Amino acid sequence: MNASRIRAFRAPSPVSQQKGFSLIELMIVVAIIAILAMIALPQYQAFSAKSKIAGGLAEVAGGKVGVEALMAEGGLIANAKPEALGLPVKGSRCDSFEAKFDALGVGALTCDLKTDARYGTGTVISLNRDNQGVWTCTSTVTDKSLLPAACA
Repeated sequence: MNASRIRAFRAPSPVSQQKGFSLIELMIVVAIIAILAMIALPQYQAFSAKSKIAGGLAEVAGGKVGVEALMAEGGLIANAKPEALGLPVKGSRCDSFEAKFDALGVGALTCDLKTDARYGTGTVISLNRDNQGVWTCTSTVTDKSLLPAACA
């Protein structure tokens, strides 16, 4: 009876099942995660910059309605302030807005984008109006792949 009791409390044999991961397995997993992060981070930064530029374009595009309404009413467009055209003083994506038009309505609405690491400082998006009333978009962004299709 004592022998069976002793067997029940014996230490496990050295041929037991391994539980957990080895150091090599953990290092391989960390390396795979690092490689995926190196691929994903630049893509995320580009996506973030694209959305900021598109947001700035959307903010300045609201002024087109104000320009067309002022022109239709026969108002003086040459000295119009951005606030009179429906643009805010400062937007969430634009540091400032500017409106420069001549008496015929030829000119531009400009958004000075907030600084971003991807597209830099002093970046501008302009909506330009010609004498036919056609609006076009231009920008000083050096990486043209970040621009929306309307500005490319």
